[in-house]
Amino acid sequence: MTTHVDAKAPRPSRLLEIAVRVRRANMALVLVLALFVGLVIGAIMIIVTTPMLVHSWATFFSHPGKTISENFNTVWFAYEWIFQGSMFNFHAMRVLIDHPDAAHLATALGPISLTLQYATPLIVAGLGLAIGFRSNIFDIGGQGQVIAGGVVAGLIGFSLNLTPILQVSLELIGAVIAGALLASLAGVLKAYTGAHEVIVTMMSNYIMVLLMGYLLITNLFARPGVKDGASKAVTPSGQLPYFFSHLNSSLLVNAGFLIALAMVFVVQWFFNRSKTGFELLMVGQNGEAARTAGINAKRTTIIILCLAGGLCGLAGMLELTGVDHFLSPNFGGSYGFDAITVALLGRNRPWGVFFGAIFFGAMYAGGEAMQAFTPSNIQYSLAQVIQAVVVFGVATPALIVEVFRLTDNGRFRSSGSSGGWAK
Repeated sequence: MTTHVDAKAPRPSRLLEIAVRVRRANMALVLVLALFVGLVIGAIMIIVTTPMLVHSWATFFSHPGKTISENFNTVWFAYEWIFQGSMFNFHAMRVLIDHPDAAHLATALGPISLTLQYATPLIVAGLGLAIGFRSNIFDIGGQGQVIAGGVVAGLIGFSLNLTPILQVSLELIGAVIAGALLASLAGVLKAYTGAHEVIVTMMSNYIMVLLMGYLLITNLFARPGVKDGASKAVTPSGQLPYFFSHLNSSLLVNAGFLIALAMVFVVQWFFNRSKTGFELLMVGQNGEAARTAGINAKRTTIIILCLAGGLCGLAGMLELTGVDHFLSPNFGGSYGFDAITVALLGRNRPWGVFFGAIFFGAMYAGGEAMQAFTPSNIQYSLAQVIQAVVVFGVATPALIVEVFRLTDNGRFRSSGSSGGWAK
């Protein structure tokens, strides 16, 4: 006796298909969920570090609605100012629509201008470090290379007074060479003596900070008759042009952003189209196979660190000639160190680094606005907490996959077993 079996299996509902796709792990979803976790943890930190909100919980059982509303509104207002201080100020836009003039336009452009100003050197330095990380070479000397580029660009900038195109070009070339030479020291030592690049590049940071501190009190760099730690100013012909300076002098976004954007395309092309870029990727993904294929490991190591250092040196030049215009003991801030996390956040991909730097710039600009304009003056450092949590989530995607029970084909859970940052 044969039993007839219907060959047509029941088709799953469209809603179920969508649910399965939504829960399927991918990098975009991991990033969104990491941002969500960052915002939740940031909200908790805002509540527990704001005395007014801590005291409000004493009346929770008698007035629960008021307590929850007060806490929610404070957190919402803080996040609203992070957004308005970094991207889009709604009040300024309404005023501009009602009264269209240059002053109101400058106010409306202020947040995005500040974000791009902060992001510009991070884009370039992040690209440089990403080149090394994808090749399994860990350049931790970005800060020293940023300073080296700034020092050489500053020397050219205040010593010469040429046509703007020529002088800026010389500053750019000098900064790239300075950063590349400093990084090449680690490359040569690693290639021929086996010295670890992390130690060498890290020590170069301290060398450059101390060297710059000395140079700033020499007659070559110090202003005539004044040795207060500030160098001579870059001549106007050596400064990068601003986009909106005719509206307001506080809008500091400049041509450096276009240079940084161009570097994204250059690095993208380098990895995808050039023979040298392919060799670097081979070395990073499988060093043994690269050597078997005849790739010179010593030469490749030096090239990697020169490229990384050159881009970090360029970042120093963009910061000096586009924003600061003179050197000081604090020149470069923490751009060289932040570029490490920007590269990590961007998964060492050029466009990932670009958007990672924009995110960092937004957190810098928005954090300042949050501290300045919230009634309880919520600390700027809390924006950095959100930033750190997001970076941690992206750097450990397996944790996000596990916490939110996403379906994973093994890509994220196994990503830590080999390759590390180079993946």
